[in-house]
Amino acid sequence: MTQEDTLYNEQKKLVLARFRTLNPEGKIMLGGDKEVTVKELINHIEQGDEFGKKIVKVQMKMLQVLAHSAE
Repeated sequence: MTQEDTLYNEQKKLVLARFRTLNPEGKIMLGGDKEVTVKELINHIEQGDEFGKKIVKVQMKMLQVLAHSAE
């Protein structure tokens, strides 16, 4: 396993932990017209499909923004 794979797996764990604190039936709007449940997002992340990988990437960017705005 490469260092990049290890980093992604740690990020994936963090994002999954965040989503698991939410109501699994709660819905999130994506792209203005697509509605997805938290449970569906978790499934995509766990499966490691392209959509799941994009979710992890976007969530990590959001966390970076939040961390820097708190400084």
